[in-house]
Amino acid sequence: MSAHARLSPSGAHRWMRCPGSVALEAPFPDNSNRYSAEGTLAHDLAAHFLQGAVDPHTLVGTGATVDGFDFTISKEMAAFVVDYAKLVREYAEGGMLLVEKRVDFSPVIDVPESFGTSDAIIIKGDELIVVDLKYGMGVKVDATDNEQLQLYALGALNDFGILADFAMVTMVIHQPRLNHVSEWTVPVEVLRAFGEDARLSAVEVLHHEAPRLEAGEKQCRFCKAKATCPALNDSVSLATAGVATVADFAEFLPTLVEDELSTAMSRVELVEQWCKGIRAEVERRLLAGTPVEGYKLVAGRKGNRAWSDPSEVEQILKKSFRLRDDDMYEQVLISPTAAEKLLKDTPKRWARVQDLIQRGEGKPSVAPATDKRPALAIASVADEFRALLN
Repeated sequence: MSAHARLSPSGAHRWMRCPGSVALEAPFPDNSNRYSAEGTLAHDLAAHFLQGAVDPHTLVGTGATVDGFDFTISKEMAAFVVDYAKLVREYAEGGMLLVEKRVDFSPVIDVPESFGTSDAIIIKGDELIVVDLKYGMGVKVDATDNEQLQLYALGALNDFGILADFAMVTMVIHQPRLNHVSEWTVPVEVLRAFGEDARLSAVEVLHHEAPRLEAGEKQCRFCKAKATCPALNDSVSLATAGVATVADFAEFLPTLVEDELSTAMSRVELVEQWCKGIRAEVERRLLAGTPVEGYKLVAGRKGNRAWSDPSEVEQILKKSFRLRDDDMYEQVLISPTAAEKLLKDTPKRWARVQDLIQRGEGKPSVAPATDKRPALAIASVADEFRALLN
C-alpha cells in the first residue's frame, strides 16, 4: 500500500475497524450507482438552497444528470432537501454557517491529502457543530461514535480553530427520508483521543506489511471485497461449523444450548453480509464477461407494463374510443403520510383526520439486548395453557 494513499473519511469505519480492507478493496472497480448519484444531486440542491441560490421547489420537474444518471427533480426530493435545510438553519441560528466546506484532517492522521467535504459547519461561541445529510434510506445512520463525522469535525477544528476556542463539538446526522435526526455532543478532548486512534489505524493501513483484517457487521456491510476476504470467510466458517447442510440444520439447531444459540445469533448478520458479497461478486464477474463455473446470466422477470406515451393513449381513448373519464382514470385517496405533508402547517385541520389513522402493530423481531426499544413480554405456550386451566 502506497504511503501516499488517500484515506477517505466516508470509508473510515472500514479502514479503522479493518485496516487490511484498504488493500483488499483496491483492485475492485468503483461501485458508484444510481443511489449514490441521487444523493449527490440532493446534496447539490441543499447546498445551493442554504447559500441562497434557489428554492428546490422551483426546480420540480427539471432534469439533471449526475455521474451519468438522469434524474427529474421531484416534489418529494425538494421537500426532503428543504426539510434538511430547515434543520441546519435552526442549528445555525445565532452562529456562523459554512456550507460545503472542504476540511483537511491530514495533520490529525499524519497522511497527506486526507480531506473531505462537510455538508454544513456551524461556529457558535465555543461550540463547533458539524451537520451531515444522508439522503439514503436503506440503513439508518447514527451520529454517536460515527467515524466519518468525527474526522470531519477534526478537520474543521484544524481549519477553523483560529476563529474560536472550542470546548464542545456537536455532530448531527439528518436522514430526511427516514425522518431521522441523530445528535452527539462531546468535549474536544474526546474528539482528539479519537484522532489518535485514527492516526494509529492509518499507520497500520499504510506502513504495516500485513494490516489486520477484522470481520464485523459495520465494516463488512459495504465492503467490495466481502467475497474474497479471508477474515470474513473464517468468521463464517466458524459460525457455520457443523451446520453446513440443510440436513445438519434440522438435527443441530434443537441441540444448541443457550450460550451457543446466543453466539450463533450474534453472527447471523455477518453471515448474511458474506452471502450478499458472494452473490454480488459472482454477478460482477459474469457481467464483466468472466466465467464462473456452474453459473450464467439470464434475463430476469420483465417489469410491469406501462404506456410508452401516456398522452397519445389518452387522446386515443378519449377521442377515438370515446371513453368516459370515470373509465379512463383511477382515483386513489392520498395516504396519511401525504396528508400530513399537506396539512402539517395547519394543525387544526390535521387534527381532524389524525384520529382516523390506523396502523397495524409491528411484527415481533429479534434485536440485540442493547437495542433502545423495550422488550416484548411474551408468555410461553405452556404458561398460556396453564392460565386457561386455572
